[in-house]
Amino acid sequence: MNTDWKLKAPPETEVDVDEDVLAMRAPLVRVHRDDTGGWSFDGPGAATASKRTVLGAVVGAWPHVAALSELDSGGAVIWSWRQHGWASEFECKCGGCEQPVASDIDRRAWPADLEPQSIVSVEQAALSGQVTLSDILHTPGGIALLGPGEHHRTADMMTPVAVANVIRRWPHCMQALRSLKDGRGMRWNSEALNWHEYVVA
Repeated sequence: MNTDWKLKAPPETEVDVDEDVLAMRAPLVRVHRDDTGGWSFDGPGAATASKRTVLGAVVGAWPHVAALSELDSGGAVIWSWRQHGWASEFECKCGGCEQPVASDIDRRAWPADLEPQSIVSVEQAALSGQVTLSDILHTPGGIALLGPGEHHRTADMMTPVAVANVIRRWPHCMQALRSLKDGRGMRWNSEALNWHEYVVA
């Protein structure tokens, strides 16, 4: 049993994922649970078609989903790019609240210290969701995003990806990329659900 598992449904629970999200054409920015407890994971806008997979695979591919331990049946949350976290979806009754909207990254609100078109190297197995993104390294060779294991990868295991697309794929890594220093790494802590800095050997 995975002691880090935080969600109110077991990893083998079948769930629906928007095909555009699965194909990485859209970021995962909305999670909804129906009245029977079923899960659906969507991108911005109206969902097109969805595919069935299991909750454990979704958490492995999108670690920011693991933070939804409080999401009950009938609830919905939206990823807030501004707050770098999940916000409860609600209907405003007073007219004075800022209504959360499931959206793609807003380029006007892009942080000045991140260059969206700069290229980083991403391990293909992490990009495809076969393994969880666990490390972000800043070395003289550039920035690399890796799955678990040793840091050494061959060129054929890596893919060049623009920073904007990395953040669309993994919204929870924006702050880690912003604070990453040369010669340092960031490791995802699946228990505390945050990034920890370390010195790259």
